[in-house]
Amino acid sequence: MNRRVLRTYLIDLLKLGAGEKMIRTPTTHLSVVFGVSQQSASRILNELAKEDYIFKEFRDGNIWVILTEKGMREVEEYMKYVVDAYEHPGTIVMEGYVESGMGEGAYYISKRRYQIQFKDTLGFYPYPGTLNVRLKDPYYISQNRFLRRLPGYKIKGFRTKERIFGGAKVFKALVEDKIEAGVVYAERSIHGFDVVEVISPVYLREALNLKDGDKVRVSVLLNAD
Repeated sequence: MNRRVLRTYLIDLLKLGAGEKMIRTPTTHLSVVFGVSQQSASRILNELAKEDYIFKEFRDGNIWVILTEKGMREVEEYMKYVVDAYEHPGTIVMEGYVESGMGEGAYYISKRRYQIQFKDTLGFYPYPGTLNVRLKDPYYISQNRFLRRLPGYKIKGFRTKERIFGGAKVFKALVEDKIEAGVVYAERSIHGFDVVEVISPVYLREALNLKDGDKVRVSVLLNAD
């Protein structure tokens, strides 16, 4: 089931009271609430139960349901998404925790042919290194996953006598809503969806007095020119 459609059905059940207690859900009634046929309403309940978004049982010939913890998390994540989109239009906000990397960021970012492209797209030459931000909140991880599907600004790879340097994409950003920055996704990234790599014209650890474990806010500007 499409995730957006799934969330709509969960919210409908939540509005009927299924977030706090078991409720009786005759398919004749649910077909009106869901805007589908009675047969489809029954199928939807079965799919939600199979995926553990709801708990369903029969009592005296009636269907009773309640949202599971997984179902409630899905609704809460969607609500965060809606509120975030309303309060920060054109921006993806992620909060995570500073952690040390393996030093590879400094090696790659310092390459002149990358530096020139970053200057052309972001308007600055980046400090030779990246700030690694570990995301722990499932919502921010989903936001990072969404962002990685977007095109961003293309950073072309290149070849030297020694090796091939892969391409990447970058998005304009702000750190702590004040320091100009960029979020970089290498084509051959070693990081999962729970890590964001940030570049900036300044040494961010020093500029913001950051150390490993400190919380930091990164705002990606989707509509920045």
